[in-house]
Amino acid sequence: MIKKYFNKKYIHILFVALLPVFFYVGVRLLVNENPYSICIFKIITGHDCWGCGITRAFNALFQLQFEKAFEFNPRIVVVAPLMLWIWLSTLIRTIRTTEFQPSTETESTSK
Repeated sequence: MIKKYFNKKYIHILFVALLPVFFYVGVRLLVNENPYSICIFKIITGHDCWGCGITRAFNALFQLQFEKAFEFNPRIVVVAPLMLWIWLSTLIRTIRTTEFQPSTETESTSK
């Protein structure tokens, strides 16, 4: 019975819906567990790139520290709403294209 309603389409919707959770956990682990820069450009050249500080900025946003997020990287004002829009549009598109019907697989019965 459960298998009848549990198909790949529902897994896809669940995955897209949980992407922000995966993103949150990844950012928190990167910022809290790694004191070093993860930017390859900064490691090689010693200079900040345009994206430097964006991970720490997202971490500050998750803690509702908007000023601190802006200090880490002012581009967070553009990047965060853009990522939210991309996620929401993908989630809506996924839900609209998924048929919410039980699968048509029938169980074979032997006589």
